[in-house]
Amino acid sequence: MARPVLYITSSDYAVRTGGYVYNSRLVQVLREQGVDLETHCLEQGFPMVPEDERAALARRLAALPAHTLLLMDHVYLGRLLELFRQMPHPIVAIFHHSDVMEHGTGSDEKGRRLFEAERASLGRADALLVSSDETARYVQQQYGFSAHHIHAAVPGNDPVMRTAIGDYAANGGPRILSIGAVIPRKRYDYILDVASHLKTPGWTWNVAGDPSRYPGHLLRLQEKADALGLADRFHFLGNVGDTELEQLWHKTDLYVAASHYEGYGMAIAEALRHGVPVVSTASGAVSTWAKAGIMQAPAEDASRMADHIDHLFSTACALKDLGERAWNFGQTLPTWAASFHGMTAWLDGIHSIHAFGQGRAVNRD
Repeated sequence: MARPVLYITSSDYAVRTGGYVYNSRLVQVLREQGVDLETHCLEQGFPMVPEDERAALARRLAALPAHTLLLMDHVYLGRLLELFRQMPHPIVAIFHHSDVMEHGTGSDEKGRRLFEAERASLGRADALLVSSDETARYVQQQYGFSAHHIHAAVPGNDPVMRTAIGDYAANGGPRILSIGAVIPRKRYDYILDVASHLKTPGWTWNVAGDPSRYPGHLLRLQEKADALGLADRFHFLGNVGDTELEQLWHKTDLYVAASHYEGYGMAIAEALRHGVPVVSTASGAVSTWAKAGIMQAPAEDASRMADHIDHLFSTACALKDLGERAWNFGQTLPTWAASFHGMTAWLDGIHSIHAFGQGRAVNRD
C-alpha cells in the first residue's frame, strides 16, 4: 500500500476497553502488513478536544499530501467534524457502537441530539470499519450508510491457557466475573438484582472495569450493594492489569453479562477462549456470533436469570458441559492477524470511493 495513513487517537482514550484494544491491534497489524502508518495523538479527546489541540492537528493535516488516508475512532470524527470538513483527505472511521447506545436508547432529547450529531459525522466518512455484522446492519439501518463502504472485521484473540472451572473448594465457593467499565450501558444495577436472588451459598462476584467514567453511578451501585447486603461478596475491582486479569480468569467459574447493547462483546469472546461458560442477556451482536458455551438469560427478570446461574452451580455436569462447549467454540475464534487479513487491500480501495465525493457513503434518499 503506497498511500500513507495517519491514525488519530488521544492519550485519554480509556485503555482498559475493547475499543482501545481493537484499535491498537489494528494499528499493529497494519504496520506488520507494510502500511506506512503514523500516529497523531491528541493530549485530550474527551469530553471535547481543546482549541490548541485542534489547531495543532489542523497544521499537521495541512502539511500532509491530500491522498493521505485518515484513520480514527468515530468519536474523534464527531468531535472534530468541522475541522475534517475543511480537509480533502479520505477518512475511514472505526465504529464500535453508537454514541446513542452508549448513553441511552435515543428516546429522550439527549439521545436525539446524539443521533443527529452521529449522523452528521458519519456523513463525512468515506468508509467504516466495524467489529461485527450486527454493527454493520445498525449503521445501514439507522444512518443509511452504504453496505459497499463498510468492512466488518471481528476482534481477534490471543492464545490463552484453559481455566479449570468448578473447583469451589479451592476458591472458597463459586466465582463469577463480569468485565466492563462501570457505566449505565453495562447494567450492573440489574446484575446486582440478579445477585440478590442467588441461592447458591458462598459465591463471590468480581467486576473488573474503569470506575471513573460515571462516578455518581458507581456510588449508587455501591450503595445498592450495601442495601442488598452484598458488599462483602460483590466487588468492584476497578481497572486491573493484564496479569491480574489473567489471574482472575483462572479463578472464575462463570462469566455473566447483562449489557444493554454490545457492538461485539470482546470479554465474552475472552471467556469462551478460556473455557469459561457464559450467562448473558441478548445484547446487540453477542447473540449473532456466540454459538456455544453461552446460556441466554432474560434481560428483565432478575430472578429467572439467577435461576440459570444457580442451576449451573448446583449441577456440576451442566457447568462442566457448558465449559467444554465454551472451550471448543473459543478455539475457533480468529486471531488478530486473521481478523485483519486483507485490510491493506480494503484501505487501498478507499481512495477511489473518496474520489466520488465526500459523504457519498451515506444514502441521503
